[in-house]
Amino acid sequence: MTMDPVLITVGQKYGYYTRHVLAGHDSRPSRGSLREAQEEAGVPVGRWMGRGLAVLGLTVGEEVTEDQLRHLFGEGRHPHADRIEAEQLAAGASPKAAERAGALGRRVKVTGADLTCRPQPSIYLLWAFGDERTQRVIEAAHEWAMGRVLVWIEDEDAVIRIGAQGAYEVRPVHGLAAARFRHYEARSGWPLLHDHLLLSLRGLRPDGKWGAVHSTTLLRNTVAASALYNELVMAKVCEDLGLASEPRTVTPGRRPVMEIAGVPHGLIAWTARRSDQITACRTGLEHQYVTAVDDQGNPKFAPAVSERARARLNAMAARQTRPPKRRTARALADLREMWRDSAVRKFGADLIDTLLDLARAAAAAVRARIPAVVDLALAAAAVAAVVFVMNRDGTFQRHHLLAEARRHLALVLRGRLREPGLDHQIVDTAIATHCLDITDSTTLHSRTPAHRLYTTRWTEADLRPARRQRAIPDPGRQLPPDTDSAPATPQLPSGTGAPATPRLPDQAAGEWEIPRVPLRYDRAVLAAGVVREKLRTTLTTAGRGYDVAAHQQAAMPEQLLPPPLSAGTDRDDDQEQPAEPREALDLTEVRVLKKSRTDVESLDLTAEQLRRLLEEYTRAGEEARERTARYAEPDDVGEPDRPVRGGDQQAHRPQQPGPHRSPGVGR
Repeated sequence: MTMDPVLITVGQKYGYYTRHVLAGHDSRPSRGSLREAQEEAGVPVGRWMGRGLAVLGLTVGEEVTEDQLRHLFGEGRHPHADRIEAEQLAAGASPKAAERAGALGRRVKVTGADLTCRPQPSIYLLWAFGDERTQRVIEAAHEWAMGRVLVWIEDEDAVIRIGAQGAYEVRPVHGLAAARFRHYEARSGWPLLHDHLLLSLRGLRPDGKWGAVHSTTLLRNTVAASALYNELVMAKVCEDLGLASEPRTVTPGRRPVMEIAGVPHGLIAWTARRSDQITACRTGLEHQYVTAVDDQGNPKFAPAVSERARARLNAMAARQTRPPKRRTARALADLREMWRDSAVRKFGADLIDTLLDLARAAAAAVRARIPAVVDLALAAAAVAAVVFVMNRDGTFQRHHLLAEARRHLALVLRGRLREPGLDHQIVDTAIATHCLDITDSTTLHSRTPAHRLYTTRWTEADLRPARRQRAIPDPGRQLPPDTDSAPATPQLPSGTGAPATPRLPDQAAGEWEIPRVPLRYDRAVLAAGVVREKLRTTLTTAGRGYDVAAHQQAAMPEQLLPPPLSAGTDRDDDQEQPAEPREALDLTEVRVLKKSRTDVESLDLTAEQLRRLLEEYTRAGEEARERTARYAEPDDVGEPDRPVRGGDQQAHRPQQPGPHRSPGVGR
């Protein structure tokens, strides 16, 4: 997750931020101001942002001073509390009244939240090795995405509970205030462009009183906010630099990460040394977890590592392998020179100097293959299916659907900016078409859409793919001469349903392996494919083909060409056949190299192959429209042909139910 939330409390937690975080990755000396520590560390000063600044007497882009931070985040008071109290005392007010004038409501323990915003590794690698213009464009896109996320938090996420036991929720009428602090490197010294966005959890209520933003609600919607930042920063960088994105599998069985197409995975792994350390440490912790026994010799924990246990062990491994803060400060120019020298020694100057050109060449292939089309019906079905499977009990809320819709848009659009509100349209369509409201209506919070509880209209059986009929073995079939029998089916670990995981480095062959519960994302992707296929097949059978399905399939790295026409396809018998068979692209190589290389890079597409891809997709689209027009219903005759337009992101919507279509089509 690229937006990690940490609550800031008065006292020790705030002191940690002022000593170790806000002044870069140096340990700030006990004496000296925050501004001096930031200059010594080579990081810029903090800047204010947010719509709530006007109420506090601050302006957007103004420098954040240490006194303002101490008052707002260290004490939960007005940023200019000292000046306000002095003015009140000079006017003849009592000390107690002057103190109340400088306060923002009653004192609370939690004063803010730190949202660490960092772009994807391929983005900050282009920032680290690019020229000055590339650096400015990426930093501007990073700031723009943070601003959009802050607006979404102010409008749809932040709530203030009022009434008895917080029964009612209101929005901060003037927004919130936030201070951002820019950093350029990670603890390890490798490039890591990121900002610490310190969000104040004090807001003005409609009645004119100050209240505390509910931190639990803020943390609950962090995944949706993180998905929004990831989507926006990637789209903005790609649009401004002429790039495209593609999915990259980091951990088998987990959700892929959208990266800049054309940036080699080896270069990304070069900066992921902390990830390798965390993985190695987590493997050891998993071994201790499943082998721990109590005094009676019984297992102390679960016999297998679940997904929740894996996440907690991963957090423990991150803390145990966390490197200490460095003591020497380095300017950004020196850091960029050091990063480039190290990368050139590892990968060569040709790759580092032409990294942006390689990414633009890959983007041309991706954008020629995948148009900017989003189908609301298919997107809503896929989002609902994935969320249903990913949640263990099959129940979810609106913020789960919203986060998945934003991930879906990032996957389908491949680095293109979308229309505002398209993510909410997908969620609304999913709720109206595929979800059931199972909220307990006796509670007050159930009246708001954010607190309503949903499940899908499907069951687990509906999301399973159809079983293929096993082929009957031929008794007369001869086996290869070097085999004595048919190949044995590999055995899976008992109770896991997944192949055996790699052994520890010090384990020999045949030793015990760590049993892990398989991750749910693979099942979620399979369920989404089943639902989409049912929806597409039903609508096609009803009389109107779903030509946008070709685009949704093209968005998957493994499916780069439309499927060949079967023998039963309605092709004219007298149609001229090609003189020579066209050379097919080997998709097996794509699947093999998917774990380590990008789909464009693994194909090594030439100009001729790219031209053939365009011809294949054009021909497939024309044939689909011809078949649609041939079998169109009588009431569809006379309607103008509406081909897929590259810039129309909402050209295809689910059809309204009619006399020949029931409302439950595709469920």
